[in-house]
Amino acid sequence: MIRPRDILAPFFIHLGRWGKVALVLSCSLLASTDHNGQAYFLNGTASSIEGDCYQLTTTQSNQNGTVWNGEFIDLESPFDLSFTMNFGTLDATGADGMVFVLQDVGTEALGQSGGALGFTGFDPSFGVEFDTWNNGEYGDLIQDHIGFVSDGSVNHAPPTGLGGPVQASLDNINIEDGADHPVKITWDPDTQIIAVYFDCSLRLAAQIDLVADIFNGQTLVYWGFTGSTGGSFNTQSVCLSENIIATGPETVICPGASVELNVVGAPNATYTWDPPTFLSNPNDATTLCTPDSSMAYTVTYAGFCDAEITDSVFVFVEPLVASAETSEGTTITCDISQIELFGASNFPNGVSYDWQSDDLGNFVSNLGPNATVDSPGIYTLVVTSDDGVCIDEISMDITSDFSTLDVTLSSSGAQLDCTTEVLEITATAAADALLEWTIPSDANWYWLTEPFVLATSTPGSWSVTSTNPSNGCDLETTLVLEADFTEPLVEAGWSDTITCASPAATIYDILITPENYTPVFDWTWNAGSLNAVDPLNPIAYLPGTYVLNVAFEENGCSSSDSVFVYQDPEAFVDASSTMLPNVFSPNGDGTNERFRPFLANDPEFPLLSIVDRYQLSIFNRWGNAVYMHDGKPVEWDGRINGEPVTEGVYYVKMSYLILCGGEQRGTLNGELHLMR
Repeated sequence: MIRPRDILAPFFIHLGRWGKVALVLSCSLLASTDHNGQAYFLNGTASSIEGDCYQLTTTQSNQNGTVWNGEFIDLESPFDLSFTMNFGTLDATGADGMVFVLQDVGTEALGQSGGALGFTGFDPSFGVEFDTWNNGEYGDLIQDHIGFVSDGSVNHAPPTGLGGPVQASLDNINIEDGADHPVKITWDPDTQIIAVYFDCSLRLAAQIDLVADIFNGQTLVYWGFTGSTGGSFNTQSVCLSENIIATGPETVICPGASVELNVVGAPNATYTWDPPTFLSNPNDATTLCTPDSSMAYTVTYAGFCDAEITDSVFVFVEPLVASAETSEGTTITCDISQIELFGASNFPNGVSYDWQSDDLGNFVSNLGPNATVDSPGIYTLVVTSDDGVCIDEISMDITSDFSTLDVTLSSSGAQLDCTTEVLEITATAAADALLEWTIPSDANWYWLTEPFVLATSTPGSWSVTSTNPSNGCDLETTLVLEADFTEPLVEAGWSDTITCASPAATIYDILITPENYTPVFDWTWNAGSLNAVDPLNPIAYLPGTYVLNVAFEENGCSSSDSVFVYQDPEAFVDASSTMLPNVFSPNGDGTNERFRPFLANDPEFPLLSIVDRYQLSIFNRWGNAVYMHDGKPVEWDGRINGEPVTEGVYYVKMSYLILCGGEQRGTLNGELHLMR
C-alpha cells in the first residue's frame, strides 16, 4: 500500500479496490501509546514493548490484558489486516491464548482471565480466537487452534460459535514455539466473508453478516486484541505494522510542492517505483515526489509472507481552489437567524481552513472548514496547504433583511353604542402580506371578507400581525375598539298642583345624570296639555302623566321617567245641587250666623270659594229690596248699612257664575225666614 505522507492516516489496512477506510478519532481513556501516528489504548496487564509491539501477558498466572486501536474501523469497507503474534515458549504448561476482537464497548474494555482469553463480557462482539489450551467444555481441540466466536463467549458451539475450531498452524500442532507467526485477517463486505491466514496459509473462512447479525446495523466498531493466563501462562504479544491502516490511493499537491510517498506494512523489502522521475529515491519505501504535472506512480515490493505486491498512487498537481456554500442562502432574516458556512477545496486533505470576517461579521462558531454566523458582513475563507506553498481564498457577502410589511386597521365608526351595535374593522396591507388576527376572548364577530374585513359587536383590542413571507419578519398593529352604552339616569322631578287659583303647574327639579353628556329632551303624554319650550321647567295646564324621554347625543342611549301633575279636587265642583237656606238666625249665638248657598250633596263644602261672580237680592214681604250685592261672593250677615233687619219672612234671589274647572251658571230664589 502506498500512502502519501501529507495524507497520512493513523493505521494501515490493505484496502483492495475500495481504497479507503473511514476513521473517527477517539479520546484516550486509560494508558495509551502513540507510535508513528497510530494510537493504542492498553488495559490490564498489557504493555508496550517496542515499536508497535504489545505484550498482553507474562509468565505469571491469572493475567488479563487488552490493546485497542483508538480509531473505528468501518465494516462497510473491506480490510486486509496483517500482523505477527507470539504465543511464548511454554508448550505443555503454556496458556491460554489471544483473540483478535471487533467490539463496540470502547477502548477501556477488559474481559476475564483464564480460559476466557480475556474475551468474556464483550457483547456484541466478534472474535478470531487463537487458543493454546484445551478447554473441553468449550469444544476446544487438543491442538493449538483457531475459531470464530462472538458476543464474549469462547464456546465453539452455536449460537456464539461461528466457525471452527481448526488447527492453527497447517504444519505444527504447537504454536507456543517462541516464533513470530505472521497472521492476516481479511473482510469483504460484498461477499460478507471473513478469513484468517496463519503462517501464510488460509486456515478458516466463513460467511457472516457482521453488521446485521453481530452489531445490529452498527458499522463503526473498535478493534484490537485480548489475551489472558490462568493457572498456566506464557508471554504473549502481538506486533502491528507501522501505519497499519491508511487512507487514500491518491493525493493532490500544488504546482511546485512535494509529497512524501510511503509504503507501509512491509519493512526490509526491496521497492521499485515506476516511473522513477521526480522521485528523490525510486528504490526506497519512502520517497519525496515533486512532479511538475499530475502523474500515476506504481511500486512493487514483497508483502505478507513475501508475496509480491503491486500498488499505485495518483498524484494530482493542480492549483488550490477554495470553495464555499451556505446552508440557507446568504441573507440573515427573522426566519434564518444563523447561517452555516461550509468551506471546501479541491484538496481532500493536507490543507487548513481559516474563516475571517470584517468588523461587521460575527461568528457563533468557527471550526475548520465550517463556521456559523449570525450577523451580516463579508466572510472570507482562507485555505492554505500544509507546506504553505499554496493559498487561496473566497469571500461570501452575508446580508440581512428584516423588512416588514405595513398593515393598518380602521373601523367603520368611532365606537360601539346604542345607535351602532356592529362595527366593521378593515385591515389594509400589502398584497403578499400574511395576516394573522388576535381576537379578544369571547368576542362576537364574523368575516365579511377574509382575512381583511370583519364585523363585530365586541369592544377591546383587535390586533393584526403582518408577516413578510420573504423573511418571516412580523409587524403587529392594534386597534382599540371603544364602546359606550351609558344610559341617562332620568328624574322627571315634581310639579305644582293645578288649582283654580293656579291653573298652570310648573314641573321642577328635573335631573339628568351623568352630566358629561349632552341630553336631548322629548316630553310626551296621552292626555293633557304641556308647554315644553323650557324642557327643564315645562308648564302643564291639565292634570295627567307626563313622560320625559332623554337621549344622549354622544351614544344615542336613552331612558325615561314620568311625573304626574295633580289637580286640586276642589278646583272642579259640580254646582248643580246648589240650594239656598230657608232659615237664617243672625243672633250672635255662633250658629247659622250668615246666609250662604250650599251644595245639597255636600253641605260642608265652601261653595262660595269657587264662585267667580255672585248676585244676591233680598226683598221684604212688600217687595222692597233690603239687600243687594253683585260681584265677588260674600256671606250676608242680616244687616243693612250696619243695622240688623227685623225678623220676618224675606224673599231671596241668587245668581252665580263659576269658571274654575269649567263654566257653571245658576239662578235660585225662595223664601227666607230670618229669626233673632
